[in-house]
Amino acid sequence: MSPSTFVDPALDIRRVPPAERASRLLGSFDALAAGENLVLVAGDSGGELVRLLQARRPRLFEWSVLEAGPPLWRIEVCRRAAPPEPRGVREALAWDHERLDALEEAAFRSRASGDLASAHDLYAAFAAGLRRHIGFEEDLLFPCFEERSGMPPTVGPTAVMRAEHREIQQLLERIEMGIADGAATVEEFRLRFHAVMADHNLKEEQVLYPATDELLGPEETDRLVSRIQLYGA
Repeated sequence: MSPSTFVDPALDIRRVPPAERASRLLGSFDALAAGENLVLVAGDSGGELVRLLQARRPRLFEWSVLEAGPPLWRIEVCRRAAPPEPRGVREALAWDHERLDALEEAAFRSRASGDLASAHDLYAAFAAGLRRHIGFEEDLLFPCFEERSGMPPTVGPTAVMRAEHREIQQLLERIEMGIADGAATVEEFRLRFHAVMADHNLKEEQVLYPATDELLGPEETDRLVSRIQLYGA
């Protein structure tokens, strides 16, 4: 599902007594090798859990929502290989681009093989992650860039990015509706989706993200990445 490796089984935090959750999460996380993933199943959006990791294992993990409830949330926690130094926007969000690309590709591989149930589940995780990515960019990253650069949201790179987000979301919905239907024609929408996403991600990774890192500096970008991890939690 992603460039890293999953460790089974998932940790269903709902079944762990509240007094033991911190030790169970930290123990499970510490058992991961760099690049390995743990899936958490929770009865809420996991705010308490991500704050615990930020406090006790700062900068050592990635936090990605695979399924947003209610009634349950599935969250991917990946142990980072990088040393615990201040994080930059480009490093953190380009990683999420790669993670999402891998999910989308896996969904269409499953569809091509006839495994429509897996295609549905993988694409649902991709869609949840992409919508969250768009959300934290528009609610957290873009306003920060606009404030520091002096560019209003109606002009400049963030205006272009917001317009592209709307097209991306429309295409995402069309593909999502047909991914698990073997008779549905989704390839045309996927081609357009890839064309928009390739150009969009390139502009973000080569222009917007590095510019934000430069405008904020390492300590502020590190705090921004922490806020992005908490988005929706």
